[in-house]
Amino acid sequence: MSEPKRRKLWMPAIVFALVAGWVGLAAFQFRSGVRIIVENAGTSPLKSVVLHVTGASYALGDIAVGKSATMRVRPTGESHLEIEFTRSDGETRRLDAGGYFEPGYLGAMRVEIKDGQIFRVEEDIRLR
Repeated sequence: MSEPKRRKLWMPAIVFALVAGWVGLAAFQFRSGVRIIVENAGTSPLKSVVLHVTGASYALGDIAVGKSATMRVRPTGESHLEIEFTRSDGETRRLDAGGYFEPGYLGAMRVEIKDGQIFRVEEDIRLR
């Protein structure tokens, strides 16, 4: 078999392997991490909400009264969750929501904030 024909046979296999690798990586990224849901159960909006975990911070933006926001976090080491926000009176708070997770953990954590304090935390976090 000539060299150009041999090269033509390998091209589809290489393209398939590259596409399969990218799809697998995308699926892993979509599934990995812990989904954090922050719910504002208070009487005033939470402004500039940021989630902090080991090695990363995630901006959620503003959360109106009665609304929630969701973000998947991926810590770089052993971690818990801290939530930072600014109240309507201009006071900035950073609250420790607890929890324990690290790279390789999956699940969800719902944090309800009421009048500037953590009111309720529900966790379903596990090692993959």
